[in-house]
Parts: sequence; structure tokens; C-alpha cells
Amino acid sequence: MEIIQSVPQGGNWQDIPLRVIQKSARLTQIHNSGGRTTYYGRLKHDLPSYTINTYFNRPGNGTFIHPEQNRLISMREAARLQSFSDRYRFLGSYTSRYKQIGNAVPPLLARAVASVLKAGLVVDLFSGAGGLSDGFVQAGNKVIVASDFNTNMCKTYTYNHPDTKVIQADLHIINQSNHLLEEIEHTLSGKHLTTLIGGPPCQGFSTAGNRNTIDPRNSLVFRMLEFVNVLQPDQIVIENVPGLKWTKQGQVLNSIVRTLEKEEYAVSLLNLHSEEFGVPQRRRRVFVIGVRNEKRKQLLRRYFSPIIRGKNRIDARLGSKDLPPPVNVFEAISDLPPIISGGGEDIIEYDTNWIASDYQRLMRELISFEDFLKRRTEQG
Repeated sequence: MEIIQSVPQGGNWQDIPLRVIQKSARLTQIHNSGGRTTYYGRLKHDLPSYTINTYFNRPGNGTFIHPEQNRLISMREAARLQSFSDRYRFLGSYTSRYKQIGNAVPPLLARAVASVLKAGLVVDLFSGAGGLSDGFVQAGNKVIVASDFNTNMCKTYTYNHPDTKVIQADLHIINQSNHLLEEIEHTLSGKHLTTLIGGPPCQGFSTAGNRNTIDPRNSLVFRMLEFVNVLQPDQIVIENVPGLKWTKQGQVLNSIVRTLEKEEYAVSLLNLHSEEFGVPQRRRRVFVIGVRNEKRKQLLRRYFSPIIRGKNRIDARLGSKDLPPPVNVFEAISDLPPIISGGGEDIIEYDTNWIASDYQRLMRELISFEDFLKRRTEQG
């Protein structure tokens, strides 16, 4: 609590007094050797958040301190910053729910990607809690099969997408992989698959920890390409972290692209800033998109200005004067009720009179995304 109380809005570990730093071995190590300026960070009301990762219950692993209250953000606040509607429920243990929210593809980012593709039947591999699927559903697609190896992820997905067949499978195991393929083909019942989507585990590609280029989970992206070879979908979407681009000096990404091109897909590589698409979060992601019978590059419409960081943490500015500003933390979570540190309940009564922004109306599903975008564009 001493640590949290000493960090101002928009601040980080560098703002913590030395007398407090000396009480923590980790803080002392960071102070002596230097560390990311996102560590022990407090959110700033007038900017999007930094990346919400799986450790948003730990102040030392990112910028997760509430902008005003002396506590870390709640699960629902994190879900809001990820652009999950308040309808979305996360099931399982607390540890699992943190992972489900932090690992998810923001639905509004997924929606933007889906909007430039042909809508139709979708299969989601490595589905997690269902953020990627949710965005594709918002864009008019029907997800017929989803799969993940984690039990709690599958429970959450099933609860939120009751019309989708959810199959728990570890694609490292050949028998389970083959069974999943059989289930997909059975569900298709002779129909053609429009899009295969997935976010293969990215731990080995991520810059959030020590990147491990021989992490066996990295091979799952190539298992996904084997599904492409069998199912021959019209479109393929692979989501991952920016570290994918330079893993093994770019060899991994080049291999993915070459494999898709051999399958006669025109491949586009999209480097996306989540805040440009309505997500109140500065999350960077790479999408590899392959489309058959289409030679043009996939061009996404950016709705909002990106946030450009200067030489230091506090030197952040809008990257475009021609687009509305991105959704900030205040607009995302200011309506949610106060919680004392260590307090709160799984269910807290909500009063719609607390709503203070159109983004909050969108999260409460009181307005459509089109209405939200129109209003924000008109406001400038």
C-alpha cells in the first residue's frame, strides 16, 4: 500500500521514495539496474491504458493501479479496457480469469479486422476466452467450432457463445488434433469454411518476458497451418504479438508467409494499434491475413488517432489531428463503482445513472458500435 500510495496518476516506480524502495528486494533491483517505466504504474485518466496482461493483479508487472483509488484495477475494469462488453462473463478460478482477460484479443480490434473480410462460417483455434471470436461475430460471422486446451477457457467460451461447438483439445497431441479436424468437418457437413482464425500461444514470441525462440508452444502456429492445408478456408487470420516479426531474425514469420503463399493465399501483414479501433488500451498486435482469389492488400479503416510516445513516458501525444482522440481510461471505467483495496464482490449492483460516456453505453450494449462511432466522430 505504501508503494501504491506513492505513485501519482501517470507515474511509475521512478516516483516511489527511496525509503519505500529499500523495503522491497524487487524494487531495489529495479532501482539499481533500471526497469520498464510501465512497472508499478498508475493509469492516467486522459489516455488509453497500457497493455493489460495476465498479471494485472500485480502492481510490479505493469501499469495496473487505478487512476484514483489506491488499489489495482478489478477484473471488470480490465475487461472494459480490453473492450469486452459487461455482458461477457469469465468463469473458473481467479488465476484463470486473470489469464483469460489478459491473454484475450480485444473484441473491437478483432471486429475491425473482420470488417475487411468476407463474412461467413468461422472456426477459431486457440480461442481462449473468445475475444477474437466475439469481434468476428460482431462483424456478422457465425463461429461454428472453437477450440482451446484449457478447461476454464472452454467453460468461459461456452457460456458466452452457446451456439458454438466448443472442443477442448491440445494440438500438440496428434490424436486430439485429428479428432478436432473430424469434428470441424462433421460440423461443416459439406459446407465450405469461410475463415479460419486463431491466436496461437505467443509466450515464446512476447517481449513481456524472456523471449524463448525454442519454446515448443511456438510450433502451434505451424499446427494451425496444417489445418489450413486440410480445410482450405477462403481466409486465414493469425493474431500474435509484435515479437513474432523478429523471432529468429524473422525466419518464423517468413516461414508462415511462404507456407500460406504456397497454398495460394495473398498474404497481408497488419501491425495494429488497438486504440485506433476503439479499444481504450495501447496494445500492439500483428495480424497475418491470407485471402484466396484476392490480390489487393487488406486495408483497415482507422477510426481514432494513435497515441505516439515521445522520448519519455509522460511525453505522449495524438498521432493524427484528422481523427478523433482514442477512448481514454476515464471514458472506459469511470462509471464503475468504487472498491476498497481487497474489497468488492463478484456481483455489484449497477445504476445506469452512473454512465458518463458513449463508450460506457457501448459496453452496457445500450448503443451499437455504429452509433458509438458516429457520435464520437461528430464530437471530434
